[in-house]
Amino acid sequence: MHRFNEPTITYGAGRFVVDIPAAMSFAGGYHLRNRKIEEVIWRDTDTEKAAEQAWEKRLTEIEAMPPPQGVEKALIEIIDVPDIQKWCRAVFYYGDPLDTELPGIPLKGYLDILCHTGRTDLWITSYGKSSAKDFMYRKSTDIARAYRAPEKRFDRAEIVDGRDAFYLRYGAVDLPFEYKESVDIVFREHALDDRLKIHIMTWVVHEESKIGLLERAANSLMMKLVGDLKIEKLRAGRRTVAGLPGEELIERFTENGRSTLSFTWMHLGKKDSAHWPRVVVDMESRDGHLEEKLDLWDAILNSLRPAGK
Repeated sequence: MHRFNEPTITYGAGRFVVDIPAAMSFAGGYHLRNRKIEEVIWRDTDTEKAAEQAWEKRLTEIEAMPPPQGVEKALIEIIDVPDIQKWCRAVFYYGDPLDTELPGIPLKGYLDILCHTGRTDLWITSYGKSSAKDFMYRKSTDIARAYRAPEKRFDRAEIVDGRDAFYLRYGAVDLPFEYKESVDIVFREHALDDRLKIHIMTWVVHEESKIGLLERAANSLMMKLVGDLKIEKLRAGRRTVAGLPGEELIERFTENGRSTLSFTWMHLGKKDSAHWPRVVVDMESRDGHLEEKLDLWDAILNSLRPAGK
């Protein structure tokens, strides 16, 4: 990946993919149509049993939830969803015990769906007005039907060239869908620094902004110049990443004798464009090993690319 030639894992990041050092841990998630999407890889040989146990565990948790006032129980309905993967099940429930029904405002309803594909399962979670149960169910099952589980690799995103898709950690949701999609994923700990963190976010913007990363940083500079804080600019300028024009800013912050490094790249995005979303890549760490961390940062940005192309 960089001059240390580290092993990497290719992760899906929505319309993009990126290579991250294999030793770093993954956290965060993906959203499509305002639904949270999470994949589970079963390491057990009996994937059917593992999926059944996961589903029963979730039902037990929901049945134990205290219901809102005036409601007998939290669980509303369990549904077997036909013709999706090996099996697909949904549960609709009241998930907020403090929720109160008001005139014209129904209680919130929550919907969890588990799709069992074999080695990979997909959880889809959402919430909305309990009176809109059918709408929530239809939107979520649309995603379930469009999900494409990996077929060969179960340790990295499986990319299909030429396929327009929203890529997850392992599989993908085939498109097109509405432009309500976002990525918020984090990678932690590296041999250079056990506090090193990489944060990648993408989301579709509905208003275009002309204020880029460098102008934002300049505008907030006076807010930061307080107390003992010292800011040293290490690198700044325009930089194209994954074919997207953007701006890069690398700084060292020193306060009370402690220094940290901050790396940021941003593409502002185009209005209502899933192919040109706003993209922000951050890397934070303690000070030290600057040249090696610059190599790591450059390698990550250079590896970010449109998926399927």
